[in-house]
Amino acid sequence: MKKRSIKTQLILSFLTISILIIGALSVLTLSLMNNHFNQFVEEKQDELMNQYVDSLELIYQSNQHKWSETELEALTQKTMENHLYFSIDSSDNKTIWQLPKTELKKTKDTLKKHADKVSKTKGATLNEEVVVTKPLKEKNTSFGQVNFYFYGPFAYTEHDAMFISSMKKSLMTVALVALLVSFIFASWISQKLSLPLKHVSQFTHQLTIGKYTETLPQETSINEINLLIDSLNDLSYQLEKQANLRKQLTSDISHELRTPLATLKGNIEALMDGIWKATPERLQSCYDEVDRLTRLVGNLELINKIEEKKEALVMSEFDLYDLIQSIMINFSSKIEEKDLRVTAEGESLMVTADKDKMNQVLTNLLSNAIKFTQKNGQIAFLLKQEKYKTILQIKDNGMGIEKEQLPFIFDRFYMVDTSRNREIGGQGIGLSIVKGVIEAHQGNITVESQLGIGTTFTITLPT
Repeated sequence: MKKRSIKTQLILSFLTISILIIGALSVLTLSLMNNHFNQFVEEKQDELMNQYVDSLELIYQSNQHKWSETELEALTQKTMENHLYFSIDSSDNKTIWQLPKTELKKTKDTLKKHADKVSKTKGATLNEEVVVTKPLKEKNTSFGQVNFYFYGPFAYTEHDAMFISSMKKSLMTVALVALLVSFIFASWISQKLSLPLKHVSQFTHQLTIGKYTETLPQETSINEINLLIDSLNDLSYQLEKQANLRKQLTSDISHELRTPLATLKGNIEALMDGIWKATPERLQSCYDEVDRLTRLVGNLELINKIEEKKEALVMSEFDLYDLIQSIMINFSSKIEEKDLRVTAEGESLMVTADKDKMNQVLTNLLSNAIKFTQKNGQIAFLLKQEKYKTILQIKDNGMGIEKEQLPFIFDRFYMVDTSRNREIGGQGIGLSIVKGVIEAHQGNITVESQLGIGTTFTITLPT
């Protein structure tokens, strides 16, 4: 199947529809015009023949019921002006008067030439001799009949033929102008539609080869195309963001793996070369690095399972407020070490969830709050229940997060401040696990933060 551009397809489609509509209207108009014009000619011709009948009746009556040859020949000349001739029959259908044979042949030849000329002008063939018979009466008593002869179906005059021919030419001109206007309009509308789509096609090709930096301008007045442009620009932005995150992810994973591996390699080489003795302290250092790698890989595996919904939730009913109190006790030594004030507002609230996973979520969030809150700072849990949902907030007045970094903090290995996280041992995957667990419970987690003021995480769970 031959492929066409959308511009060509639109023009062809529009022209096809235009030709069908204009053609149908032209044929219908021409047919109606012919019918009405023929009806007009027929009525005019019938009226004219009735006038000739009146003249014949007058000739007959004024000549004491006899026919005047001179007057009949004079009337024949008048009928010839309207491309007719006649003969008269008696009541018993016997010919009373007709043109002499010589005159009759000459008259027929004249009418035939006229009919041929009209046929060429009008565009219709007038080669059939038509006879119309009308009665001759005196006081409602028939005394004969007159036969009118002409080439038809109607006795058109040259003026009639020229009129109908001019009308057809005008109609044809209007149809051609309409088609030309349709072509111009089709070209304009197809250009208006195809040009932005062409830009969209070129833009998507750039996306396929990994160029995400360009954007499409909104240059149309068509809502659907503008929506498409907005969607593609957003897609380009998201792809660029994901590409940058992948680069960052690769860099972060490399760093997270390189540090413990380099430490292990150095320690093992020192042990092999005899520089170090295999003391419990040296072996413990190696074990700690291996354990760090194991936890890193384990956390990555856990995130994958949660995101792919392969990690089954063990649902049970428990008191969420009691769980918060328990976690606060577990962190009491670190809280006292930084002289932090940690509070829990709310009351006993029973929820149905995976208790171990929720423990992990709250542990991660409290651990982060403690890490990034200065000495003598404050951390608060706020637990409340609204219609059909449970809301838990964890607030701190710590370092805060820059607005530009908020959309990415739940991404794997994303670190708000890389050097700061390195110093306190962060791996940048804790919040990814938190988000995965909450979403596995059909809930959601959001974050609000201001640099230097503090951060608030809000967890919403269905009840």
